[in-house]
Amino acid sequence: MSSNSLPSQAKTVIIGGGIVGNSLAYHLAQEGREDIVVIDKGPLPDPGGSTGHASNFLMPVEHSKEMTHLTQRSIEQYRDMDTFTESGGIEVARTEERVEELKRRVQSAKAWGEPAELLTTEAVEELVPYVNTDLVEAGFHSPGAGTCDPLRAGEVMRARAEEYTDGGLHVSPNTEVLDLHVEDGTIAAVETDRGTVAADEVVIAAGLWSPKIAEMAGVDIPLTPAVHQMVSVGPISFFEDYEGEISFPVVRDMDTQMYERQHGNDLEVGSYQHRPILWDIEDVPSIDEAPLSPTQPPLTEDAFEQSMADALEMVPDLLDDPLAGIRHEIDGLLSQTPDGGPLLGPLQDVEGLWSCAAVWIKEAPAIGEAVAQWMTRGWSDIDLHGADVNRFYGYGNSRSFVEERASEGFQKIYDIVHPAEQYQSARELRTSPFYDRQQDLRARFFETAGWERPQWYESNSDLLDRYEDELPTSADRTSGTLAGGHRSSSPSTSTPANTCR
Repeated sequence: MSSNSLPSQAKTVIIGGGIVGNSLAYHLAQEGREDIVVIDKGPLPDPGGSTGHASNFLMPVEHSKEMTHLTQRSIEQYRDMDTFTESGGIEVARTEERVEELKRRVQSAKAWGEPAELLTTEAVEELVPYVNTDLVEAGFHSPGAGTCDPLRAGEVMRARAEEYTDGGLHVSPNTEVLDLHVEDGTIAAVETDRGTVAADEVVIAAGLWSPKIAEMAGVDIPLTPAVHQMVSVGPISFFEDYEGEISFPVVRDMDTQMYERQHGNDLEVGSYQHRPILWDIEDVPSIDEAPLSPTQPPLTEDAFEQSMADALEMVPDLLDDPLAGIRHEIDGLLSQTPDGGPLLGPLQDVEGLWSCAAVWIKEAPAIGEAVAQWMTRGWSDIDLHGADVNRFYGYGNSRSFVEERASEGFQKIYDIVHPAEQYQSARELRTSPFYDRQQDLRARFFETAGWERPQWYESNSDLLDRYEDELPTSADRTSGTLAGGHRSSSPSTSTPANTCR
């Protein structure tokens, strides 16, 4: 039930009433938790976080198997709650380099079991006739993509959790967390402006406010608020003959790091191509101070100028509509982490304290489910180890590190990223005693958990030429015969010293 009063104790307290907190409450209840409290500083159903301003489209295909499967599972859940509309989605390529990347995305889709195909320019025009296909070299079509209503989904999830717990769910909106009490390294209670709740476990699912909450317990959640710009233009005459929220595929203009998607009679234009704009959490206004909501500050207009020009170029027939105007324009705040991934799992310095932060709309239901499984049985159906909150422990929690990596990572959201591409910022944090000698040998370093690890040495670049006659050919490797006529007891697994292993 929803109430402004709080119980004095609970098995589980979830801090955050957006799509993530609601999903977690629902799935914990489904797993058998019967005593759950959900707290949020804002009102319901929209407490003022990222859930309320997201563009709400779900493109299921990523190069990450885990994130693709989480999105697929989230779509299943949104469907089950009747909060999903399948529209399909198309990523368009303006360049030959992007066409090659889209071919790679098709291969990832096939590998992860998600339907997808590469479209010709003519096929793109057939599906989205308002796109300027003079700019388009090809398109990546994901027919299973679509849009969701996360606020309505949150209401459904809370109602279902109420049924599962038989009244054991207590939801407290308009309630501010003042402190987290830790005793002997274990979470003990959550102090709020409406009272203190003793708790066996606490989950921080507060979006971009999560680091501020974690700091109350003396731990770090490494993320920063970052701006994603969006404007809504309408009414668009072209859409007047179509019913419902969306009748055409979502379009992602990947080379300009933008998207355009129908929303009723309007067109939402979103951009990640602008310069990284990071916020300090202390500068985010309160609910009472914010004109719209705390996560919807006014648009930084100079940063959006190129984005609007690119959008006008891609969908001129819509944006040049003489009856249309800008109805809504924001610098939407979202959570950006040092590597762009979620921050999930138990925080290792405080027993019973969990993170479920930096989660996007498209994977939120499934992540809530997976973390609930992790909390109740120790493991989840979809492997979350790559999103473990502790992956930055000991080296990557400082504000400078988070901001440097977040700024660099923001520019990779729609970018073409090579599988072996390394971050350039915040390097040389952990080096071995041999680091200077490795540099003298012109080592090429990859970074893992902050450590600089040499992958090859340019000083060895002449070895292939020097030992060409002694290296095994592909036929030799197949037969097990090494150069010089010697037979190996097993196939060779060695690689030249100047190649990546």
